[in-house]
This record gives sequence, C-alpha cells and structure tokens, in this order.
Amino acid sequence: MTNEFCEMNIYCDESRHTSNPEDAYMVIGALSCPRDQKALLSQKINIIKKAHGIGGEFGWKKIAPNHKNFYWALLELFKTEPALSFRCLVVDRNILDHNKYNLGDDELGFYKLYYQMLGNWLKPGCSYHIYLDWQRNKTQKRFVDLRDILRRKLMGKAKIACLEPVSSHNLPLLQLSDLFIGAVGYAWNERAGSPTKIAFCNDLAAAVGFAQLKVSTLQRAEKINIFHFTGR
Repeated sequence: MTNEFCEMNIYCDESRHTSNPEDAYMVIGALSCPRDQKALLSQKINIIKKAHGIGGEFGWKKIAPNHKNFYWALLELFKTEPALSFRCLVVDRNILDHNKYNLGDDELGFYKLYYQMLGNWLKPGCSYHIYLDWQRNKTQKRFVDLRDILRRKLMGKAKIACLEPVSSHNLPLLQLSDLFIGAVGYAWNERAGSPTKIAFCNDLAAAVGFAQLKVSTLQRAEKINIFHFTGR
C-alpha cells in the first residue's frame, strides 16, 4: 500500500466463538479490497457462481465434494487478484478470562478481540468502510462503541468512514471472508471430518506459500495475515 490516499472496504466475520466447546480456537477475520473495485470483484464472484450453477449464499459450511470446482475457482480468484487480502485473529477461548478483564461480559471481550484484529491492520492515509456480519448482541451499542474506539485510536492516521452491521445475503465478498475464516478455524482446531475441507485448507495455504494454515504470520504479511492472539 502506498502513502497516497486510498479508500478500502473491509468485510468482517467470525467462526467458532459460540460453537462446539471442543473447538478451542475461535477466529475473527476480514477480507479487504479497494472500495472502487468492490463492484468488479463482486461481479467476478457472481460470474464464477453462475458458471458452476451456484445459487444463493456460499461459505465454509457449504463446502462439499460436488461443489469442489466452484470453491477452488474462488481460491484461484483470491490467489491471482492483487486487490484482495485477508487478515484474521486466532485465539484459544480457554485463555480468555472475561471475569477479570471484561467485567464478566464475554460479549465485551468478543468485541475487544475485533478491535485487536482491526486496530493494528488499518494503515495510515486510508479511509475504511468496515462491514461486520450482523449478529444479535445483548448490548445494542456494540457496533457504535467499536467504531468510536477505532476512530480514537487511529485519529490523525487512518479514517473510519463507517462501521456497520450488514447481512451477508447479497454481499459475496463477505461470504468469501466467511470461507477463509472457516478454513483457518478448521485448520487450527485440527478438524479432520471432511477430506474436501482439508484439501481446501492445504491448497489455500499453498497458494500463499505456507506449509499449513495453522501458522502465525509476520505482522507485515499482506495477502494472508494470521495473528495468533495470546493476551487475555
């Protein structure tokens, strides 16, 4: 990224933060692209969907052998499209002490992790439009609070043009984010139930030069950045 002004879209989602307790690792992640390329990228994904006879939403949970060619076409798009990058935070849920650090509020702790994932990724000189997959919260100001905290942290550096919840239904880039988040969660939790999903994880890692997805990358890694959070 140059120092010239840029406008970016960020599509955020999460995996396994309320799911099977046997899965120790949860993942919060986001797909990034220049704002002026979002329509073209969405169109490219929709063309791939049409070519493979895919209707409706796609995502990690829907990977199956009969749709393998479709999901590998998405992987190839990500690999070859310089406008797309992905970052995620992986954390062992067993280390999170919500009573000590979050006033006993696990939801507050969840949004603090969102802050950790985003706050050290957004670059000076850029304006960001951040979209989080909608979910019901106990406190309705969570999205506003996250936006305001990020704005304070990044004041004079990056600009948070908006941060708002959205539905993934008509946002293929958010669905693509879900796909990669699911893959990282599957790899870190060492799931082995689906040969197709294992193959996707391995091929996604290989596409960016990793031996596997269960890895913590350097902070400067750009195409895929995996941040293993070990704080509390």
